[in-house]
Amino acid sequence: MGLHEENEHSFDFDQTGLDMSSLGPSDQKSLEQYEAQIESLRAALRAAQGEMRRLEAEAENRRHLVDIMHDVMAELSTEEIFHMVARRLAKAFNLVHSSVILASFGDDYGVVASAFERPQDESTEVRLNQFPEVLEALTEMQPVVIEDISKSPLYDQVRAASELDVDSSRVRSVIAIPFTFEQTRTGVFLLRRAEHLEPLNSEDVEFVDTVIRSAVNAIERSQAIEQARADNARLEALAHTDPLTLLLNRRALTVRTISELDRVRRYNSPLTMLMVDLDHFKQINDTYGHLIGDDVLRGISTILQNSVRTVDMVARFGGEEFVIVMPETDERGAVRFAERIRRRVEDYKFIASDGTRIPVTVSIGVAIFPAPYVDTIDDLFARADAAMYQAKASGRNRVCL
Repeated sequence: MGLHEENEHSFDFDQTGLDMSSLGPSDQKSLEQYEAQIESLRAALRAAQGEMRRLEAEAENRRHLVDIMHDVMAELSTEEIFHMVARRLAKAFNLVHSSVILASFGDDYGVVASAFERPQDESTEVRLNQFPEVLEALTEMQPVVIEDISKSPLYDQVRAASELDVDSSRVRSVIAIPFTFEQTRTGVFLLRRAEHLEPLNSEDVEFVDTVIRSAVNAIERSQAIEQARADNARLEALAHTDPLTLLLNRRALTVRTISELDRVRRYNSPLTMLMVDLDHFKQINDTYGHLIGDDVLRGISTILQNSVRTVDMVARFGGEEFVIVMPETDERGAVRFAERIRRRVEDYKFIASDGTRIPVTVSIGVAIFPAPYVDTIDDLFARADAAMYQAKASGRNRVCL
């Protein structure tokens, strides 16, 4: 008969009609003993049922914790994941210590990545010989669980040398679980429970290990997302950037200038384009070599970038040609700015590999929008290009409108 059936089949001697007074002393004693056994079994059953409910609730809470952490950690950084896991484990297990120590096998020191109860310790170095459980976990790369550190031989050497860290004096049990993240980096989750509480055990290790695996998966997922974003950003930059000068390329300049033309049309404001072309650049390449020629192009790009406003656009248009687009700039301001650019290039000291100075000048064509026969971006490019060739035909190293 199962314990849960006891209530249905036990006797109530007061309702049987049995005259207890007619029983002999030995029979009465036997019946009393039987009733006492039944009551003891009932109490044991109630206790077992209560413990089962407690364990079921605890298991459900832990499953719920894993689900929550799995969802929450998806958008966190590595450091935030460490902090959250250390905090949640400390509360779930009623710990006096919950931390993450980053270290590798053979290291003398580790770095505290997260410390729930002592946040001031984060990012500090710790001597690993104070943490025998951490050293053991890193050596074997297996979870370490010690239910009573006062009886564990693992602590004998450090205890004799007075190397055990100060927080361990009130600790009864520990768990140290190693993990690997970012492919090659390793660390240990260190959990400690106080001496007056039930010891941590292998079942606790299984749950903690599940949480840590979820955390590591979240770290890897977060890093994969960040890497993908970085790769996309680099590809986006490559698609819009000239690789030599790091200026906008021709395509990016065209797209942005079209958008800027739409804006100035709406607000009836001026827009200036400067076509800047190096004079005798082929001669520079032939005389000093293409590497020096590339240095000259990078030097020109630096001069242009350092001269414009934040709202202006600078691009390498092709070869030795550069374009500057300047919103809210009229004809007078554009010519004055172009002259300043021309002088800065002429005065800049471009140096060859033998230490000699390379003479570099530019011819600049200026075009204004709105203007007669300038209605589209192609018209604007054509007008600036024509003005630049006029500057070259007039003797180079000059500005033409």
